[in-house]
Amino acid sequence: MKLIVFFLLIGLLQVSANGFAQRVTLSEKNAKLEQIFNKIRKQTGYDILCDADIIKQTKPVTINVKDTPLTTALKKCFEGQRVSFSFIQDMVVVRRTTDPLLSEINLVTVKGTVTDTKGLPLPGVSVKLKGTSSGGASTNKDGNYTITIPESTGILVFSYIGYAQMEVPVNGKTTIDVQLTESNTALNEVVVVAYGTQTTRNIVGSVATLSAANIKDQPTGTFAERLTGKLPGVQAAQGTGRPGQGMDIRIRGAASLTSSVRPLVVIDGIPMIGNPDNINNINPDEIESFSILKDASSTSMYGSRGANGVILITTKRGKSGAPKIEFNSYYGLAENMKELKPEVMDATQLATYMKGFFEDKTLYEGYTGGIPGAYQNPEQYGKGTDWYDLLTRQGAAQNYSLAISSGNDKSALSITGGYFDQDGIVKNTGYKRFSLRINGDVKLTDNIKLGVSLAPSVQLEHNNRQNRANSSGFNVDGQRAIFASTLMMPTMGSAYNTDGSLALGVGSFPNLFVWANPLRQLTEINDDVKRIRVLGNIFTEIGFLKHFTFRTSANLDLGNMQAKKFVPSTAFGGFNDVPVEFPTAGSNDTALGESYTENPTTWLNENLLSYKNVFGKDHSLEVLAGFTAQRFDIYSSQIVGRDYPDNSVPYLSAATRFTTNTSAAYAWTMLSVLSRVNYTYKDRYSLQASVRRDGSSRFGSNNKWGTFPSIGATWIASEEAFLKDFSKISFLKIRASYGLTGQNEFGGSLANQNYAHTPTIGNSNYVFGSVLAPGKVQSGLGNIDLVWERNKQLDLGIDIGLFKDRINFTYDYYNKYTDGLLFTVPVPHSSGYTSVQDNLGDIRQWGHEFTLSTKNLTGAFKWNTDFNISFNRNIVKKIGVNNVSFADNPSGVLSEFTDWRTIVGKPIGQYFGYVFDGVFMTQAEANAGPKYYGTSPTTLSQAGTVRYKDLNGDGKITWPEDMTIIGNPNPDFIFGFTNSFAYKNFDLNIVLSGTYGNDLYNGMEESTYNLDGVFNGPPELLQRWRSEANPGNGLVPRTLAGTTGAYRANSSRWVHDASHITINNIALGYTFRNFKKLTAIKSLRLYTTVQNAYIFTSYPGNPEVSINGLTSVAQGQDLGAYPIPRTFTFGINLVL
Repeated sequence: MKLIVFFLLIGLLQVSANGFAQRVTLSEKNAKLEQIFNKIRKQTGYDILCDADIIKQTKPVTINVKDTPLTTALKKCFEGQRVSFSFIQDMVVVRRTTDPLLSEINLVTVKGTVTDTKGLPLPGVSVKLKGTSSGGASTNKDGNYTITIPESTGILVFSYIGYAQMEVPVNGKTTIDVQLTESNTALNEVVVVAYGTQTTRNIVGSVATLSAANIKDQPTGTFAERLTGKLPGVQAAQGTGRPGQGMDIRIRGAASLTSSVRPLVVIDGIPMIGNPDNINNINPDEIESFSILKDASSTSMYGSRGANGVILITTKRGKSGAPKIEFNSYYGLAENMKELKPEVMDATQLATYMKGFFEDKTLYEGYTGGIPGAYQNPEQYGKGTDWYDLLTRQGAAQNYSLAISSGNDKSALSITGGYFDQDGIVKNTGYKRFSLRINGDVKLTDNIKLGVSLAPSVQLEHNNRQNRANSSGFNVDGQRAIFASTLMMPTMGSAYNTDGSLALGVGSFPNLFVWANPLRQLTEINDDVKRIRVLGNIFTEIGFLKHFTFRTSANLDLGNMQAKKFVPSTAFGGFNDVPVEFPTAGSNDTALGESYTENPTTWLNENLLSYKNVFGKDHSLEVLAGFTAQRFDIYSSQIVGRDYPDNSVPYLSAATRFTTNTSAAYAWTMLSVLSRVNYTYKDRYSLQASVRRDGSSRFGSNNKWGTFPSIGATWIASEEAFLKDFSKISFLKIRASYGLTGQNEFGGSLANQNYAHTPTIGNSNYVFGSVLAPGKVQSGLGNIDLVWERNKQLDLGIDIGLFKDRINFTYDYYNKYTDGLLFTVPVPHSSGYTSVQDNLGDIRQWGHEFTLSTKNLTGAFKWNTDFNISFNRNIVKKIGVNNVSFADNPSGVLSEFTDWRTIVGKPIGQYFGYVFDGVFMTQAEANAGPKYYGTSPTTLSQAGTVRYKDLNGDGKITWPEDMTIIGNPNPDFIFGFTNSFAYKNFDLNIVLSGTYGNDLYNGMEESTYNLDGVFNGPPELLQRWRSEANPGNGLVPRTLAGTTGAYRANSSRWVHDASHITINNIALGYTFRNFKKLTAIKSLRLYTTVQNAYIFTSYPGNPEVSINGLTSVAQGQDLGAYPIPRTFTFGINLVL
């Protein structure tokens, strides 16, 4: 039977602390029963359930009672009405006394459990019978509830803050289990922004957010890997697959030419300073959420560090509720992506190539030595040694993380410990991380809160940073050079001697270079790096005068890096350089030992005063003012020893000669004042203004302070009356902002961090008496007028929700102009110096960002989609004094073999070279075509040699007259595409990302296409030009002496389209939620994933590799990086 509940009270209703009143006062004459019910509802809070027909058939009521029990008053109302009533919890049920169907009330008890989409119980969920506003039940800490209702045909309503309300018909059931899904709380979701929080609804700037729960299915060692393809305007490139490798992240393109282009990373309010790998110490399981600040109104609060965008990371803290224990673990196997493996000639092919090499040498160059016996029967070698496979393996990765959290209204605690161990797919490389994070909060009084965080971590890297065996540098690209050598080594050779021991060298084939044994180098070299880091934070928050809050915090970041390397004499060498087992003391072949230590320390004090108030119903005001002080110190030392008497003693104390013994120290301080005002009118119109003023010791006395203001506004148009009738539009917000940010990270060595506002000091020997003595001298000029690189940015955006937020769309347009870029400019020789740094560069960037999120299916089978695409363009407006182009850096030497050019009027860092036009197929073509000279006064152009386009039409191919832009490493657009499916306890997530329109310069390919017959190369060399009758494929020249140099000059031959679509992650999981006997287990999830499942590309290799990462002026070069693996993982998530 249909029941109607009458509500009179629509406005605010305050309820006394000791319960609903059960006595009423009524004074009515000939009033309808409906009116009486409304007055009772107002005075008692009780709902009255009554059939609509009963109301129609009752007579008017006259009653006059004062402070009378509710039961007595109801009896007077129903006198002579042929109705009766009864109480059920906080409800009054009215029925006809003559109706047999209602002669007695049929009470029904319903029980069940309420969980979230992960199967975790939700305590405090409200459960009510639809049509009532009082009574009902709520779930306990285990998510269980029990409710008694007057009929079995009603509808239960489940509601919980942050989750979509759910209505479930009872239909006679006595057990109803419910799974609530997160609502598009998004509008009211609290988002972490600079120095505070705001709701998504009222955020003025361009802020992209990502909850850790949305990326839990990507079991990666570093948090940055989980960002790929997830956020608009954020480009994350892996670059290399070395264990523990972080990501190169860029937000809205590069904001500088010579300074750092990395965004500022802030973890729980602490800015991360120094080496970008330092942030790898964070266990991804510690993270609660990410906020990506992109426009100036969001980043200007970080002033001189906000030009490249800001990544805010919030770690997990304890929450009120029952204790929670969560265990995460996974085990994975990584392998080389065979489909992207570079091709090289096998042993038979290489011997065949060398046989033809000597045949052509005899035919065309007058060679009389004949074909060496080693090449007369190529088939004897078979496939030979696959050096690439020999140096790789299947690498295991394992992760264990345990999190314990608990809290109440007075205190909260969260502890997360983790261990991560990854074996690299290149032999004898690996990475380990031990981490612990403790976050605690205590509410000392109603107005005073104390918080503390402590996060120690240890990272251990093994053989990840070695670049060349005879180099003392710590290159971040892993064993790149050793690994790249596998593409040039003779496949006829072996890594082992006949007795099974590792050979010193590989080769001894006619005309081919001999090589140091790369397997021996990987096995014997030890290059270990240990990083210890402790992040600490303590804060006090005091509320006073109702609307004010003062927060002061002290932050400390302590680091220690120890790098130790030992290269035995048997592991030196390279191409055409075989190591010597017992080298002569004093030579470059003796064993090398190195110790490098770095001790960075950062302290930061922040003091923030905030004011929040709502005036009436329409006005909201938030004001923030603050003062911060920060200091960074770093000390480093390096010792390099040689001439070890025995390779078995790898300690520096055993070295008899020291080639390096040095130390350095560097420090800077920064003081800042900041303020932000947010005003909102009618929860519809918002205005935000902010300003930060930074003072830095990095600058000279003339420009120590910089000011960085911003302003922004939003209009929630969907709240306007003229849009209320458009029911399909559930939300519409328009945003606009403009502001100024700065750049104070110059990049490079520690010596460069002072922005050259002071003179540099260098070594200089002098004669003292008759003896040459070491000394110091001023070696460079300082510039006290240097200022910050400034970034001015306009942002216009729109946020739209359609069909009750089943479709959400966001669009942003931005226009950035950066001026004051640092450049080295010449000075008169009369000064005694050659150059000085000055602010003499400008660039402009603009772009579009689109995000589309849809809930495609919402029933038992759920399907959600998130898609984002970003377009970024840039143009160089000014370079130095005379707008002179430069190569890979402003002081880089321009030559026929440098890959990049940055030119005024063009995008940053484009590829520059000749336009490849094939090979001269006949002598007639060579005679008629342009002759290649390069930088030489003579030419070798003839049939079978390389042909380039003559751009200036003078009949000669010369440098730089016939070079031009041949490619652009900057993509036309980047995108990400995520699909999430769920059915019952199963879930499936697929993440894709990609780029379009970007090129990649294949420097490894350029190097291996050697026509001199000295090392191995790609099988395409077999299709070279050999005669007019056998011209090959028209892409590979002949083996004529001197041809290699012309062929391997910078040209479009080596530039490839690197557009690609990567299936980043496929994750399939199943969640067990109901454990009848094991009640302590709230949920158990098992899942399996594939990371880097497949890459769709036409590039001959992995299009994501780049030796220089996302460096703005020299990005996009493939020199044979540490392979990026495909990883198969099985994991478990247990919640207690």
